[in-house]
Amino acid sequence: MSDLSAAEPYATATFIPEIGPELIITVRAGQNPDAPHHGTLSIGDWTVPCAVGRSGIVDPALKREGDGATPAGRFALRYGYYEPGVFADAEMAALAFPFKPKPDSYDWIENPASPDYNRMRARSHNEPPPDRAPGLFDIFIPLGWNDAVPRAAGGSAIFLHAARREMTGTAGCVAVPHDQLLNLARRLRPGMIIEIAAPEQMTEALALPDSLESVTFHSLRAGPRVIVTGAVHGNEVCGPKAITRMIAEFRAGRRKLLCGSVTFVPVVNPMAYRLDRREGERNLNRNLRDYPVPQVNEDRVANVLCPMLRAHDVLIDLHSFGADGPAFALFGPDAPGSDLEPYARPIEERRLVGALGLPFAVQGWMPAHLKALTQQGRAQEIGHAIGTTEFMRFTGGAAITVECGSHKDPASIGVAYDVVARGLAALGLIMAEAGTPPAPPTILHIGDAIFAESDEDRLLRTYVTGEPVRAGEVIGQRADGRPITAPHDGAVIFASGTVKAGTEMCFLCRPGDPG
Repeated sequence: MSDLSAAEPYATATFIPEIGPELIITVRAGQNPDAPHHGTLSIGDWTVPCAVGRSGIVDPALKREGDGATPAGRFALRYGYYEPGVFADAEMAALAFPFKPKPDSYDWIENPASPDYNRMRARSHNEPPPDRAPGLFDIFIPLGWNDAVPRAAGGSAIFLHAARREMTGTAGCVAVPHDQLLNLARRLRPGMIIEIAAPEQMTEALALPDSLESVTFHSLRAGPRVIVTGAVHGNEVCGPKAITRMIAEFRAGRRKLLCGSVTFVPVVNPMAYRLDRREGERNLNRNLRDYPVPQVNEDRVANVLCPMLRAHDVLIDLHSFGADGPAFALFGPDAPGSDLEPYARPIEERRLVGALGLPFAVQGWMPAHLKALTQQGRAQEIGHAIGTTEFMRFTGGAAITVECGSHKDPASIGVAYDVVARGLAALGLIMAEAGTPPAPPTILHIGDAIFAESDEDRLLRTYVTGEPVRAGEVIGQRADGRPITAPHDGAVIFASGTVKAGTEMCFLCRPGDPG
């Protein structure tokens, strides 16, 4: 991994040649995982507190519109703007750095679909003014991020500006206290750059729509070949963030590989990830197979992913879910060697699931789909249910899916990281952390998959993951008004608020064997 203090540019940042330290503004944040936006900004021996994006600092290849993250890297400062009613024209004109009076009416375009994306544009007379908190932009300096040839949804409007009084996280900008704005402006010089980094910076994950990156570490001793994947669904960010942290630790020597190999794929579905959507053009985690004649993005991804899975022994696939609730794992069927789903390595999957410290684990994915499809006269469509873990089992490998928590819960990143560390330790690839072994999870069995018959079918409310329901309880409504009832007592998982006809609305689980 490149040293973030070195003067080499990031591939996704504006190219900046070697310059002296007197022209570098240093921003460091993320030392406190509970407040990743808290940091410091330094110019020489002058240091002030600063706030970065509410989601912390992210590798530039993982930056996308609306994620609340500040991109890491080195970026040019070319010019700035000031509020004439707050700062005198003569005072600002006397500064070494070029500042311009702020226009009376302007917008900075943050809509990725606009041809003016990440550009300042004059606002027409009938456009409402943007909703900006007073004082935040009395002085602001655009950073050279995604501005030469803007990538749609690659992030926009990354500025240096004033922080809120509480120093809360920004939408991605770097902010200093308002009373330090003029002190900052006086220290700026033409040709300056800003260097933004976190203590353990993530630099390896690639999330470009036309490529997929993997990073593999090999031990010189024989052992399992493990693959760890993230962002099979593009709106599930815990996997990429946890995986890139783990890559950084291996590269820095903080993790040692004892045997075998581990392949990390931080972003499996780059198009969906860039668009912050579950899927690019279809759900990659359904009908997963090789496609001799690929038609859409996910077909092309599958043609890269499937050979990678076949080349490994064990898969740990990191996901998150839309509802609230605890993390859990999914593993293979009840019995090995079934016609529906080969299961050559049940003991390894059980042992792996038991080592993760999760409250419960679920099995029965394929039988539940077959039952629901048979009831609809669609049993021949069972291939719909095959995703990464099912494909892995068909190749003779072991595989688990880990749902690390809610999409928007920052704690899901820590869960994903712990799952990778505990999983690799359980497989003997790295040293286990000292401590008491985790309690075994409660085992649940998926009894039924509830499918939508219409795009307008709805659940009655948002169900928390693992929430109990009673047999006969009304849990939803069909588009024609018919009630959807729970077929048996159980716990709800994967409850979806918006669905398409023929896809899963939720799953109902029963207690399984204790394993």
